Amino acid sequence: MENEFRKIQLRTILLFSALILGITIYLTLFLAGQSNYILRKNASGLIAASNRQLELNIDGYLSRIQRTASLLYSEKSYVSYDPTDENADEYTQIQTADEINEKIQDLGVTENYSDFGIVYSNDDSVGWISQITQAMYFSGGMYDDFDRLLNEGNGESRWVFGLNNNTDHIYYLKRFNDKGIIVISIFSRELQSDFEIPEQLDGMTVYLVDLQNTILYSNKDYYIGSRLDSTTSDLITDLKNGSVLTEDLLVTVDSCSNGWRIVCSLPSEIVVKGNRQNMWITLLMAAVMSFLILSFGILLTKRMNVSANQIVDSLQLEASHDRMTGLLNKTEFQESVSSRIAVPPSGSHMCLTVFDLDNFKQMNDQYGHLNGDNVLRSFSGLLTETFASEFFTIGRIGGDEFAVFGILDTNDAASVRVEMEQYMAELRSRFMEMFKEYSSRNGLSFSSGTVMIRADEKDYAEIFNRADRLLYESKKSGKGKDVNDYS
Repeated sequence: MENEFRKIQLRTILLFSALILGITIYLTLFLAGQSNYILRKNASGLIAASNRQLELNIDGYLSRIQRTASLLYSEKSYVSYDPTDENADEYTQIQTADEINEKIQDLGVTENYSDFGIVYSNDDSVGWISQITQAMYFSGGMYDDFDRLLNEGNGESRWVFGLNNNTDHIYYLKRFNDKGIIVISIFSRELQSDFEIPEQLDGMTVYLVDLQNTILYSNKDYYIGSRLDSTTSDLITDLKNGSVLTEDLLVTVDSCSNGWRIVCSLPSEIVVKGNRQNMWITLLMAAVMSFLILSFGILLTKRMNVSANQIVDSLQLEASHDRMTGLLNKTEFQESVSSRIAVPPSGSHMCLTVFDLDNFKQMNDQYGHLNGDNVLRSFSGLLTETFASEFFTIGRIGGDEFAVFGILDTNDAASVRVEMEQYMAELRSRFMEMFKEYSSRNGLSFSSGTVMIRADEKDYAEIFNRADRLLYESKKSGKGKDVNDYS
């Protein structure tokens, strides 16, 4: 029963700890999920604002290039200049070419243009054309190629990336007249200053892509010249301006005036990284707390079991023992003796002695009940000390009546008599020494009746009545005597 009770207690503690851990995990995951969603939403807004600023920066930069090209139209002589005209005045041609060169120098002096010039149909040029661009057309065909690119567009102007597989430059082409095309190019990395990313978005990847999703620029150089990854491309498809928020990725798109798009991509893991760390810390703390609660519960249960056992033992003791003397009460004494005589031990004899204090009432009346109670406790102590063996059972069976049941390790009835008379003599000697005053003044003594239990006797009541009759004979014959029957 006790083991079952402890199992129930342990299961209860385990269930309680598991419940606490489960609730904590659920709340932590729920709150972490809500917090992650809010973080992603806030990050999405921050990315959108950053993206919008990048779009303004790029538009401003590209518009400045376009305005620079438009300023070459300021003089009609510049537009009408045609180096392919064999009939034109040579001096005028040279003078106009110098003026155009000077104008180009003035317009581009403060800019980091790699190319800024006008290429004519005979591949002559004014301004400066970089060696990189010239090297791409060392066999000629520069004008024809630029003319083809313009015609593939709107015919008037076009932004070109990856010209002849050159991913280091971005070209702006604009038709100047029937024989000339304005060419302006910049290094892709010149856009770096316009792609400043807020510290809060550290880890974000920024792309500038053309209409074919070719990456013209990125804050991660190794992406330049490649195509936008399929995951991001599938998310944004033809989106011009807006955001896409998924469980794993935050993507924002803004379109520039020339159709190019700025794409900002930020993994959700980066946004919620700190939150996830806090979540794992919280879960770890919950596990530790559950372990501590479980340990404390087990410890507390053990202490409660000890206390409960002590209470049960105490209640059992009170139920089976006389409160005043601490001896077995009448009922418990009877049950104990009955269980033993039911299965008599071989090679032994059993005896039952009944005691009664003589003249106890007179002494109690004269000296008071407190002294009387002390006499009862003292006498029970004498019985315990005299019959101090595991083979004896002692009980209080009435107000001043006591009984001793003994199992003597002998088959000889005469030896039983001798041994019991020794016990009784020792008891009387101690009694007279302890209660000398009461004995002399009030005649306090004790009488006893002892019987040896026969092998065929199994009824406690019959055995007790035999001993009680001998006790009555003792008191009738003058008290303070021991009457016995060892037959």
